[in-house]
Amino acid sequence: MSLSKDLLGLDQDTPPIVSISASQSLNASETTPSAISTGLTRLDQILDDSDCRGIRRGHITELFGPPGAGKTALALTVASHAIRDGGKVVWIDTGPPLPRNRLDGMEDEDQHRIIYFRATTLAHLLALLMRPPSSFPPEGTSLIVIDSVSSQFPAYFLNAAELKEQLSQGKIKDQQQLQWLLNRKWNVASDIATHLSRFAAKNIAILAINQAHTKIKNQPRATLHPILSNTAWENAIYTRLVIYRDLPNERFVEITKRAGRVVRVRLPEFIVSFRVSSNELKEINPEGSVQSPILPRAEIDATPSRKRKAEDEVADSQDEDSEVEYQWDESLLDDVEGQKKEGPSKDEEKAASQ
Repeated sequence: MSLSKDLLGLDQDTPPIVSISASQSLNASETTPSAISTGLTRLDQILDDSDCRGIRRGHITELFGPPGAGKTALALTVASHAIRDGGKVVWIDTGPPLPRNRLDGMEDEDQHRIIYFRATTLAHLLALLMRPPSSFPPEGTSLIVIDSVSSQFPAYFLNAAELKEQLSQGKIKDQQQLQWLLNRKWNVASDIATHLSRFAAKNIAILAINQAHTKIKNQPRATLHPILSNTAWENAIYTRLVIYRDLPNERFVEITKRAGRVVRVRLPEFIVSFRVSSNELKEINPEGSVQSPILPRAEIDATPSRKRKAEDEVADSQDEDSEVEYQWDESLLDDVEGQKKEGPSKDEEKAASQ
């Protein structure tokens, strides 16, 4: 059956799904590695509770964290190990182009085994995932990296506060249209999760880099939270890693979801410290667990705070997108203002005079 092409060279018709027997799938899995190394020995050992060492093929792994924490460096290391195992890597870039110097540590023949795509808009990313060319992903692909899966969302979807302001100005007709606009973002996220799961079913490891923001209000302390996060996305994630840095030269990667189960209690043995060198990642304390003094100042919240039904996505989107979450607690501000009105204490006056 011939497939028609559009102007972007993408298939307009969905290619047929080819089914294989369970025995063929088992034989294929026995001849290929079931996981891809991260380049950090301790992280590979604790990523799964089975004999698997590294990022599981056939599943989606999410890596999120603030800018400059080392997400791309870790992803490139995973890609390098996938190539060493004899596989191909598909790298989908949705932001600025990947600098050439990030690939200089690889051999020339290894660089040719990375198939690079630029998805400059969210529409391009959706077209690539939902209507891929017949040759995508190429045969022999063992890893697909998306850097990043959430970078295009802020430009396309207004947050809840902006939409409510448009409702008050009459730019949005009624509450029904407001709810549709609030739901639209999470519908797109659900579609991305569904199609990534279909690619993972071909025994391909999916590494989705997600950006992070900080929540303050209604939290015990400042918390890191992935930008792209809803029920459908959460259900599709098999492994979640958060990466951050608390010291100038030290970075940390922490497991918050493993083998499809959320790690609800922060365990020091699930935190690996490392440094980024020119060509590789180096563990700082490869034989022992990270000590408590270098736990980050900001706690990590990578899971939904409550169980939700599908119809609760509207309320969920309002909660997660609201600008109110990035404000300080009003009670704290009132206490500060009260202290200002009362003036400095006697101890403060004495210290000032000295």
